[in-house]
Amino acid sequence: VASRVAPALPTLYGTTFDVRVEGQPINIAYTDKALRPHQDLPYYESPPGLQFLHCIQFDETVAGGDSVFYDTFVLAQLLRERNPEAFETLCTVPATFQKNHLDRAQPAQMFYRRPIISVNSRKEVVGVFWSPAFEGPLVLDGALRDDPQAVAQYYAAYRAFGSLLEDPEVQESWKISFRLQPGQIVTFNQRRLLHGREAFSSHAGTRWLQGCYVGVDEFCNRFRTLNLTHGEGRRGLESAGRVGNQCWR
Repeated sequence: VASRVAPALPTLYGTTFDVRVEGQPINIAYTDKALRPHQDLPYYESPPGLQFLHCIQFDETVAGGDSVFYDTFVLAQLLRERNPEAFETLCTVPATFQKNHLDRAQPAQMFYRRPIISVNSRKEVVGVFWSPAFEGPLVLDGALRDDPQAVAQYYAAYRAFGSLLEDPEVQESWKISFRLQPGQIVTFNQRRLLHGREAFSSHAGTRWLQGCYVGVDEFCNRFRTLNLTHGEGRRGLESAGRVGNQCWR
């Protein structure tokens, strides 16, 4: 299915990957614990765009395990409305995203620094990066190093963004959740959407998803060319807007 858009993207986890409980997991995804909403591979310079998750097996005896999604642009706008100072902090102070893991088949020393929220010259949100499990220590340099309030301001802003995901009003209005059925595939733009899952009872049966990624550039290119042929696209003009890839348009 993914190849109808573009070739699957090789990553540290291979070209395809299985999400199921393992005896010696190297990632919390390979357990039955809840996965808080996040984006994958934020420590890449250009994280993957589309993610495909094919439900191979999900026994009816397994309780829990619903898939969960949030739109990061909505969360960023809510933060801007509720706490402008926190929004500005997350636009200017860079977080450190990392994969610092040597005890694996493909050892990883991957690091990338960027602000959690990216805006363009019109202060419109063009990208959000949220993946607490893959964040390293906060590094302050330049003018921030001499600002005694910078650390406290950053973590206050960080908590303000994270608290949106725990807010009952936000959950009621913006949380998308459902239980995948065997044979179904969920496809989403993980540069813009956070994804997660509820904890589940692995002792009662099997929950097994198989996934892969497609690059955001290949995805946008495919969309634009199809829009020229079958839609209302115009050659040389952008038609794939607000995909979360930090493009200033």
